[in-house]
Amino acid sequence: MSEFRSYSSADRFDPHREGLLGGEEVVWTRRAGFSFWAICCGAGIIITGPILFFTFEEDFGYGFVLSQAVLVSFIAIIALLVIYVIRTRQTRYYLTTERILETRAGKILKEIPLSHFSGRPIGQFIESHVAYTKNNQPVYTISIYDPTSDMVIHIKGQDWSSLRSFEQVGNIRECPYCTYANPGIASTCKNCGAVL
Repeated sequence: MSEFRSYSSADRFDPHREGLLGGEEVVWTRRAGFSFWAICCGAGIIITGPILFFTFEEDFGYGFVLSQAVLVSFIAIIALLVIYVIRTRQTRYYLTTERILETRAGKILKEIPLSHFSGRPIGQFIESHVAYTKNNQPVYTISIYDPTSDMVIHIKGQDWSSLRSFEQVGNIRECPYCTYANPGIASTCKNCGAVL
């Protein structure tokens, strides 16, 4: 598969049931992790909760308008957080022997064929930064740029091993049996089927 195409809501990706190409293997998959915005929404709830409580106290005399504004803000922050959590839990990323995919609820949102990186060092198309730390371990956001379509997949909330998996995309692994040049992420030879 060499060309990027846009996907309709009918395009499904559920490995081992539908969506895999012939001979394609899933090398890595993870759910989306939480990003900085989820932390901001949580902080917003913590801040507006006590303010909401105090504005409804008659002794403080803040007035009806202010208490209603704080209540609307509190409800809006909770609604945004719920929507964000649902969308995040439904988002999954895949690295296969043929492509990189972002899916939500089993539907393909974005795809970058690995053939778009052939002959180019993958390092120039991957950017990562530490979004936050969890249990004293960095949590990364990995951005992968498609050199053909200028599309970007942002893979959020991932650990160091996930980052390492994407850095292996451009490598070549030669089959010891037939000397076929396989992608570095392949576990079996695409030519003879031997386990690499």
